[in-house]
Amino acid sequence: ILCGAAPTVGATVASSGLSTGTCTNALRMLTDLGLLESTADRGRTSGRWVADHDVFLEAYATAATALASPLEVTVGVTWRDPVEGLIDLAPRLAEHGTTWAATGAAAAAVMAPLLTNVGSAVIYVDAATAPALELVARSAGFKPIEGGRLVLRPAPIGWTLSTPTVIDGLPVAPWPRVYVDLRNLGVRGEEAAAHLVEVCRGR
Repeated sequence: ILCGAAPTVGATVASSGLSTGTCTNALRMLTDLGLLESTADRGRTSGRWVADHDVFLEAYATAATALASPLEVTVGVTWRDPVEGLIDLAPRLAEHGTTWAATGAAAAAVMAPLLTNVGSAVIYVDAATAPALELVARSAGFKPIEGGRLVLRPAPIGWTLSTPTVIDGLPVAPWPRVYVDLRNLGVRGEEAAAHLVEVCRGR
C-alpha cells in the first residue's frame, strides 16, 4: 500500500503474493488500528483509503524494526564504491539462482541520492538461516568475517524477492524498507530517509 497498491484485497494479493485470507485480515487490522478508513465493512459500496500517509509510514517503520531478524553475515570486500561493487556482483549471484535486493545507503544512492559517502552495503537475500546466508556468501566467492563491509540479511517475513525493482543495474528493496534501514544509520541516515520519502512520493 505504501508503494502505491490500492488498499483492496485484490490489489494487495496481486502486489504482495500473499493469500486472500492474509490480505483480508491485514486490511481489517489496519482499519481497526485507524491506519485505513472505510465507507462500509463489506459489500459493493465498501472501500478503504489511507487515513494519513505519514502516520501509516511510521507505523510500518515501527513494526518493521520490531520484527527485523537479528541474523546477518558480514563479508570482506575491496570495493572502492559499494554500489558499483554490488552491480558487478549481480551476475555471480544470478549464476547460483540467488534473489536479492540492496537496502539502506547503497539502495538510496540510486533511488534518491543524498549521502556522499557509502562506506558499506546491506543486501537482503532469499535465505532464512545463518548457514544459508553463509552459503550465499561463499557461492559468490566471499569469506564471512566479522566487521566486513558487505552485510547479508534474510529477506523480511512476507516478502517476495522474485521480481525486485532494478535501478541503474542495482536490484533494490521497496522504498519503505529502505527508509526504515536508512533511519537506523543515525542522523545522516534520517536525513537521507526523509529525502527518500520526498523523492519516492513525488514519482
